[in-house]
Amino acid sequence: MDNGPLTLYSANSKTGIPIGTIHRHFGQLSKSGKIRVYESKKKGRKKIGYGPTVYGIIKAYKQDREFAEKIENYFLIWIENKEFQKDLEKEGFDITIENLKKSKHVFRKFLEYFSAVEEQIEKIRHGDDSTSRDIQVLFGSMMLSSDTHYQKLWAELYNQLPGIQKDLDEYMESMIKSYKEFKKHSRKHNLKTK
Repeated sequence: MDNGPLTLYSANSKTGIPIGTIHRHFGQLSKSGKIRVYESKKKGRKKIGYGPTVYGIIKAYKQDREFAEKIENYFLIWIENKEFQKDLEKEGFDITIENLKKSKHVFRKFLEYFSAVEEQIEKIRHGDDSTSRDIQVLFGSMMLSSDTHYQKLWAELYNQLPGIQKDLDEYMESMIKSYKEFKKHSRKHNLKTK
């Protein structure tokens, strides 16, 4: 994280770990979506450099206290790379260098929130029963929402089962209320910054 994109050879020279081992680990990290190939900025012989994805940084943020403490510095190092900028853009960041440099504090908040989300996802994956059945059903329903067959079944159940209708109405009203609060907070923030 301190040095920008690493090639197999630069990782080998910094760590002394055999290139084959580094290659295997880079392959595993790449396959899991935690790192990706970064284009070389150097002229001449093309070297394959690797760097973090936003997802990879989220995963590391909660696991390593020293890493978390340095995150704003890492952010400033990595925003110079277009691959990292593209990842940030997908996550909703405004991708202009002026805004990105100001965004290092927002990035820390982003990591704090989404690393907690990742912890919750891991709990669900491992069958941790602290996640209520209602929430698990909600997640499962969301995952089926793009399938027209299940959309139709859900609409029929909503119309035919008053308990489902009540639960869904309460959930949607809660979401609408939260959304209105977000919008209100956003308007206040935008007025302050103007």
